[in-house]
Amino acid sequence: MFGKYLLLTNVLGSGVLMAVGDVIAQEYEKHHGLSHQNSFDGERIFRMFVAGAVQGPLHHFVYNWMDRIMPHRTLKNIFNKILIDQLFMSPVCIVLFFYTVCLLERQTLKATNDELISKFPYIYLMDWLTWPAAQYINFRYLDTKYRVAFVNVCTAVYNVLMSYMKHDFGVPLPIDNSIGLSTGKLPATPTSQSNERETKT
Repeated sequence: MFGKYLLLTNVLGSGVLMAVGDVIAQEYEKHHGLSHQNSFDGERIFRMFVAGAVQGPLHHFVYNWMDRIMPHRTLKNIFNKILIDQLFMSPVCIVLFFYTVCLLERQTLKATNDELISKFPYIYLMDWLTWPAAQYINFRYLDTKYRVAFVNVCTAVYNVLMSYMKHDFGVPLPIDNSIGLSTGKLPATPTSQSNERETKT
């Protein structure tokens, strides 16, 4: 599994754990009244699986490349790998994720671009808050063949947030007013603002 068929393992693992993250996200939505569906949305889960699987080869080849050019686990190499991961891999994966899912949803290119522009800053900030520490463990202690598997395990949790940002960003949240967010909403996206204007007219 981590030898001859490592690429296939990484591709399927990326897809499966992206789908698992979406299942958890859908369960959260139902539990907190963000979704009125009584059953899981199978098509949405499939789209998330494809989005994860598409990223599998990228993770596989980039992590192998980084370990070839920086084989030693020095602090300098670890720091450089984290920078590559955050400055290159993270933006590419976010963009790839949105275009894959939106393509499968048959959104127009303009709608996809608008959604990506509105949500990218929040997701990228979330990336910087979560991934550097996880990748330090990855690059410091694990062999190359386990890198994507480790990332996939971490993303089982992270993908819950990704799925939420894709499907529910901007909808009312069950947030207690005592913490100072009286509206219970995340910042509105351009799409949601447009919908509000249309509703008023």
